[in-house]
Amino acid sequence: MPTTPPGFLILDDSLSLAREGDLLTLDGEEGRHAAKVARIGVGENLQLTDAPGRQVLTEVVTARKEALDLRLLADPSAAIQRLPKLTLVQALATGGRDEQAVESATELGVDRVVPWIAERSVSVWRGEKLTKGRARWEGTVRAAVKQCRRPGIPSVDPAATSKQLVGALAEAAADGALVLVLHEQEHVGLMSLSDELRTASADDVAEIIVVVGPEGGISPDELAALQGAGARSVLLGPEVLRTSTAGPATIAVLSSLIGRWG
Repeated sequence: MPTTPPGFLILDDSLSLAREGDLLTLDGEEGRHAAKVARIGVGENLQLTDAPGRQVLTEVVTARKEALDLRLLADPSAAIQRLPKLTLVQALATGGRDEQAVESATELGVDRVVPWIAERSVSVWRGEKLTKGRARWEGTVRAAVKQCRRPGIPSVDPAATSKQLVGALAEAAADGALVLVLHEQEHVGLMSLSDELRTASADDVAEIIVVVGPEGGISPDELAALQGAGARSVLLGPEVLRTSTAGPATIAVLSSLIGRWG
């Protein structure tokens, strides 16, 4: 008979110093949901992960009203070191399409997400929306991590305007990052870089940054500025994908090319 896999939860504290037999407490929102909503009880097993990607199997020894006390059943695995790092710059979009992109990209292995307030973004974060929007994306990332049981929790940067993004990408490119801007009118295909990406080492390329525009596309001025900052514009494929699909599709292709999906 197949066994039911243990529940998968996120520990906001680090597992770096934890060892087999140690006791730890899962509290906060995660612990409250596990104890009060999911009603996880004594004797059940839980798989925990922390932000750097360490994972460990635990057993519930005490179920309190809004927290669980857990005993580690093994030493935690090592933190993941996945290089090149994959970053998605996702333009804000309407209809939840930007969050769909973040969710799918998380499941497909993205390491960092940057919300982009592009010139043609209909949805714009200002004032309190800057904080609330970022928190919503962080919640989307956490839910996707638990759904796919992946190691590591992608970070969500503060939202960037086009001017801020260009400056940040110029610095990243100067440090050796490969910056790719998806553009439907480009003639150079992403797969034309396949040989370059397959042979890239962490010493050559520490990070690959994918830039995806909003529904209305990237403006000519933005494209010129991004290219001036060191970005390379590429065509993903023959079809024009929605902003919710383009980024995750590119992350999947890159994961295969750089050897993550061996």
